[in-house]
Amino acid sequence: MFDAFWWGRGPGANRTVQKEFIRFWADTFPDDELILALRNDADASDVPAGAEVVRTRLWPHALANRWELPRLSRASGAEVGIVHNYAPRSGRSVVFVHDAMFHDNPEWFSRRERLYFAPMLPWSRRASVVTTSTETEARRIARLAPQLTPIAVGLGVPSALTDAVPRRPAAVPEGSGFAVTVGRLNVRKNLAAVIDGARLAAAVTPQTPVYVVGGSAHSGVSTELPDTLRSAVAEGRVVFLGSLDDDEVAWLYTHAALAISLSLDEGFGLPAVEAAWFGTPLLASDIAVFRETVGSYAEFVSPTASAQAVAAAIDGAWGRRPDAVTREAVVARYTWRAAVERLRDAAVGR
Repeated sequence: MFDAFWWGRGPGANRTVQKEFIRFWADTFPDDELILALRNDADASDVPAGAEVVRTRLWPHALANRWELPRLSRASGAEVGIVHNYAPRSGRSVVFVHDAMFHDNPEWFSRRERLYFAPMLPWSRRASVVTTSTETEARRIARLAPQLTPIAVGLGVPSALTDAVPRRPAAVPEGSGFAVTVGRLNVRKNLAAVIDGARLAAAVTPQTPVYVVGGSAHSGVSTELPDTLRSAVAEGRVVFLGSLDDDEVAWLYTHAALAISLSLDEGFGLPAVEAAWFGTPLLASDIAVFRETVGSYAEFVSPTASAQAVAAAIDGAWGRRPDAVTREAVVARYTWRAAVERLRDAAVGR
């Protein structure tokens, strides 16, 4: 049985991971019988062919997983549950914990979020197996909850991007150079540091700006730009595009002279691996998870470096496209098929 609570709607990255796991599992292991636990109001028209659908009624996600999934699993005869973040109270389950950074940096999250996330690791003790996306995150979880031994299974680039037909966003002029940063607009994504560096970088001008893609939904504590940085926006050096369609994001990755990902922390950090998939030059935070995922591909700078250092890093990385061999090494390491194979191995005890 698969936890499919976010099948219809929910946090973008979490929803992507949940749906890709299910779809690639169905494709990779067609003989497995799949049962998907969707929310009561979710559209089931696009579930994999042959999958059985059951419904949950409790909200939020944590309560549905904890209390409803055990009953639904017993009723359907499921051998194991594949769940996200919150382990069921009983039955054999594999829980995929997206990240536990709320423990290390609670200031990045609202009080409501911290209260909601609090049971995540304690409840994981009930799981038969704990998994996550990276070795870096597995080490964090093991440090915070020594009784857990997480297995890193990896992730992949969203199919909506890899299958997209790139289309130029209407707000982006034809023929201009630009950089792009993709992600939720919150403190953790460190957008202020990107803008602070961009306003001093020689490569960034009103004709060659930094485009910011993303919204603030499900984002934790939002970012507030100081007045000293608003001038970069007013001058057109930094342009907020908001949330875009996948084909528009694919176009930006394809044509960008630089992708910038200066997050203070990540469990995985999909935009950095997305940039590698598209072959976009990449400037990333010098943090452990990016050293693990895109270490051979990216240029690095400390996310807390001075504006002058970030500007120099932007200028140094601008247009420096890594060679194809380096790109392929990163891309081959992170695929949904490989992730679900590892996840299934964990589920069956191999």
